[in-house]
Amino acid sequence: MDPGASVLESTIVSTGISRIDRRAILEAENAYLRKLLAQRPLSANDIYVNAERRQAEETGASRSAAALRSGSESEEMRSVAAEEINAQLRATEEFNRRILASTTDCITVLDIDGRVISMNEVAIPLFGRSGFAHAVGKHWSDMWQLPESREAVLRAFDEARAGRTSRFQAALYTGAAGDALLWWDIVVAPMNGDDGRPERLLAVSRDITELKQTEARQTVLMQEMAHRVKNTLAMVQAVATQTLRNAHSLEEAGEALGARLLALAQAHDVLMQGSWSSADLRGLVDTAVALHSDGEPGRFVVSGPDVTLGPRPGLTLALILHELGTNAAKYGALSKSEGHVEIRWSVETVDAEERLSFRWEEIDGPAVTPPTRIGFGSRLIERSLVHSFGGSAKLDFPETGVVLTMQAPAANVVVPPAA
Repeated sequence: MDPGASVLESTIVSTGISRIDRRAILEAENAYLRKLLAQRPLSANDIYVNAERRQAEETGASRSAAALRSGSESEEMRSVAAEEINAQLRATEEFNRRILASTTDCITVLDIDGRVISMNEVAIPLFGRSGFAHAVGKHWSDMWQLPESREAVLRAFDEARAGRTSRFQAALYTGAAGDALLWWDIVVAPMNGDDGRPERLLAVSRDITELKQTEARQTVLMQEMAHRVKNTLAMVQAVATQTLRNAHSLEEAGEALGARLLALAQAHDVLMQGSWSSADLRGLVDTAVALHSDGEPGRFVVSGPDVTLGPRPGLTLALILHELGTNAAKYGALSKSEGHVEIRWSVETVDAEERLSFRWEEIDGPAVTPPTRIGFGSRLIERSLVHSFGGSAKLDFPETGVVLTMQAPAANVVVPPAA
């Protein structure tokens, strides 16, 4: 008995196929390989004739071919021919082994019914997880747990048996716990015999898990982008509607709308720094300060901790700051050289709930009188802050200068640091 076969039998654990059946499969495959080797284009006689010709040329002998094939010289020539055949076969086998060992693809040879005959080293831990001996004779489709993947494999087998190559994608659970999902790009092709009919099936599987994960991330990003664009367009529509409703002329409406859209654009720049998922509160304030301070130091006094807002609260606050800054420059503290604005914020715990407090206070400006009508800024504060974020806001008009105080639950507007 072949000692290698006995070792193989001792390692095989029954998985529905008997050891005798597995042994028969391996012996049949060995016979098939021997048949292929015997059909190599370079025959023993070819090598013998080539060796005979070389020796004749080197010695300059004029003996006939019949004389060369006689006696001990003929035996020696046949021995040389056999050794050359074996050397070429060993070289070819080693070359093929190196090819299979160097590729990252999983290569599996199956019989015509789809049962495993052999696989390269890369495929063994994935498709023969208990070892190659356990995979021999097992139907390759049984290794694919997901029904849709198994169905795709079976369809590919039918195509290959009909002489056609097929390519498809399938998923496979692997890992010690069987919870790692890997995606594969698979080609199943027929291996034809002398009669041109399929004798074996070849399955080549390439890991495309990273590509699939990238595609999934891109899909999520596209959906998120579509969501952000819709929200932005809705805000632009609301801003345009309120601007036209409160404007006294088209010229005034155009100027106000352009300034508000610019404020939105600058807020989007801040959002871009947070990958559209957050906006730095100080960054939003600094943008408003740069727009309305005219480069003069001391026009704004800003203080507050580092706070990160969600995208929607960030856009809303940017518009509020723009409205307050514009009014202060036209009518309030920034309209006088000695006037300035103090901006402060903090995160405090009120009744066991963290709340974001924000304050805008104009100082040393002209005497203030309450407005006679509700403007864009007041509507923005009331609708966006109070209704959307569950906060509270109060806009006061003391004679000393406009004061805005806002509060909102931190959970509604602030992005936690871990996020």
